[in-house]
Order: sequence, then C-alpha cells, then structure tokens
Amino acid sequence: MKVAIITSNRSVSLKKVAKDIELVARNEFGMETVFMEYPRYEPSEIKTLSGAVTVMTFDPIWVTPFTWFCRELRLEGVKCVFYTTVEGNIKKVPSVEWMFRDLDYVANSNYTASKMRLAGARVVDVVYHGINIDEAQAFSWMREEVRAKLGVSNNEFLVGYVAAGYRRKGHRLFANVAKEVSKSDPSIRVAVITDDKGAQSYSDVQDAIVVPEFGKLGKHIIYGFYHAVDAYVQASLAEGFGLPVLEALACGKLVVHPDYEPLSEITTSETSIRVPVVSVDYTTEMGSIEYELHIYNPSDMVKAILDAKRIVSEKREEIAKKAVERAKKFNFVEQYSKLLNNLLRSQSL
Repeated sequence: MKVAIITSNRSVSLKKVAKDIELVARNEFGMETVFMEYPRYEPSEIKTLSGAVTVMTFDPIWVTPFTWFCRELRLEGVKCVFYTTVEGNIKKVPSVEWMFRDLDYVANSNYTASKMRLAGARVVDVVYHGINIDEAQAFSWMREEVRAKLGVSNNEFLVGYVAAGYRRKGHRLFANVAKEVSKSDPSIRVAVITDDKGAQSYSDVQDAIVVPEFGKLGKHIIYGFYHAVDAYVQASLAEGFGLPVLEALACGKLVVHPDYEPLSEITTSETSIRVPVVSVDYTTEMGSIEYELHIYNPSDMVKAILDAKRIVSEKREEIAKKAVERAKKFNFVEQYSKLLNNLLRSQSL
C-alpha cells in the first residue's frame, strides 16, 4: 500500500508529527510512503496511491489546498484521513461548506475535537500526538553540554520555554514573569528558544537567555535543551495540543503551565504545576481562527516556578520517573497506529 504523508513546512511541530507518522506507516504497517510538504495534484502519481494522511491546522482560509486535495483523493477512490488541530474558534468563510460536508476529521486532542464539532465538522476520532521515548531519552547526555553553552552553572535552577513568536505563545506575559522570578530568586535562570519576533519580548529582561533559532535547530539540540532545564514552562496562551509539553515530560521534566485544555489533557497533577487561568480573551492573527487566549496572573506563574524549584530540588528522581511514565501513555507507535487504522477504515466519496 502506497500512502502519501502530507503536511506544511510552516509548522515545526506538525512536520515532526508527520515524520513520525511516516515512520510508523513504514515500520509497523509495511506501507510505502511519499512525503509531501504541500499537496500536489499529479494524476500519474495519484493513480499509484492507495491512501493519504494529511497533518494540518484547520483554518478554513489556509487549509483549503489540503482539504481540497483530500476531497479529490476520496473522489478518486483513495483512502484519506485528515489529522488536524485548532487553537480557538473557527470562523466559517464563504464557499467552504464542502469542507464540513465531504470530509471526516481526526482531532489531536479533546479540545480540538470540541472546537471542530462546534463549527459543524465531523470528528470521527481523537488521536493524541505521540512521542518516541527512546529518542527523547537518548540525548540525556547533552544536559551538561547545553547548560555550559547557555552559561548556566550547576548551582543555578534553569527553566526553559520553546515556542515561535506568535502573540498566542504569550512571550510578552512570560517576559514579565522572567523579570519577577529573577528578583525573587536570582539563582533561577530563564532560557527561551524562539524566533526573532519572539526574542523582541525579552529585550529588556537582563537575565533571560534567549536563543532566536526556533525552527532552525536539530532535534538533538531541542531534546538536549529539555534535558538541560530543571523544569519546563509552557507559557503559551493557546494550543491545539502542545507538543513541547509532551517532549519535556519524555525527558523527565516537571511542567509548569496555565491550567487549560489541551495542556491539562497531557499532564497530570503529579507531573505538572498548573497556573490558574483568570480570564479568556480572543484574538485573530491571520486567517479565520479566533485564537482562544487563556490569560494567567504573572504573580501566579512566578509562584509556580518558585514551587517547581522546591519540588524538583526535593524529589528530582521521583518527578523524572513519573514524568517519563506519563509520556509513555503517548507512545508514538500506539498513537499513530490508531491513526493509520482510521485510514484503513476510511471510505471514498
């Protein structure tokens, strides 16, 4: 069976997910795969396909080429599953009713499923993103090397955050947190991997370590970063899943995050410190999604980070064990096998 794995090169996380799906398709299902970073309708190639898995954010404006390609494949008798995520309310735009009428969707979280169904989409299953535990653990040796490159001593407590520079990633709010954490406990260092846009939020945060290389670093560096930190902070205000949370857990880290789904779908009370959400706001950046921003009080986040230092200092090994055990619940072979079984059950139009 020849299967196309289709995604966009605009999302670092979704491209990683698509690559892992491709790996499971080949190794566990014996499928021949073709990887596409943008759908291409070539009749001669389509005739050779038996199926396709599309991994793409659901925004009716930007997703049109991907959904249309999936619909055309189904008309040709090719099995197709559309694996999607969304970070807020979907605003319908003219002439997209066919997206809701002709396609079935697999959501990457209960949160995504609820937003898709609210918009009128048919969600046939929820399949969480998966993690390769062995791969994540393989880079534990990089802890000291990464800390040395960041200029962090063994006596300092390092918290880290990985995210692009979009407003919904909450960098401005987290910059205020970084300032206050430094004042409360100078031994706590904050390191952020982001892009140039995100880095601007930390321009006046003297003690913050900012690496503006988001999307340019190899997985060994990213996993090395997770191992280097003592606790991971997911400071984003909106998510459809939150893959860095899962990656941090797989590296044995306690996670601090605002208390909202889907982040609270990934962690447990034993593997996270959850910061209360005090209000919910909505914003649009590009496209037709009203991003659902879960706003927290910076002082609550500061307290959570201080608590994280105390807890990790007292129970580092216990926390690490529980975090890894939680991550194992999202084993990528099990998750993506479930997705591929959805593909095998799918019907043509």
